[in-house]
Amino acid sequence: MARQRVRMSAEEVAAFLAAKRRAIVGTRAPDGGPDGEPAALACAGGEVRFSVPRDGPTARNLRHDPRLVVSVEEFPSYAASRCRRARRAVAVGDDGERTSFRVAAPRIESFDFAKMPR
Repeated sequence: MARQRVRMSAEEVAAFLAAKRRAIVGTRAPDGGPDGEPAALACAGGEVRFSVPRDGPTARNLRHDPRLVVSVEEFPSYAASRCRRARRAVAVGDDGERTSFRVAAPRIESFDFAKMPR
């Protein structure tokens, strides 16, 4: 099955993200290993932002290396799985307890298995 057939359109991605409030953010820890943490998600006007605890591992890791993967998924069943991922973060704010980041220059990967022929 060609990957192109299950990719979501820009409109489908926007609608999918508008309904989501949580993401998993994967970063690189100081020792080079992977690290992941749930994050509060906000999507509006084509921009993806997320916030995590200011002193948590994700915020610390992103201060040293802005590369990441933001994974927003929906998987009620294998056949209905949908996902969107992005690649780089820029810090945009700190309210004392949480730090907010904007996903910059995303390389978007998306899929909707419901599009697969049965």
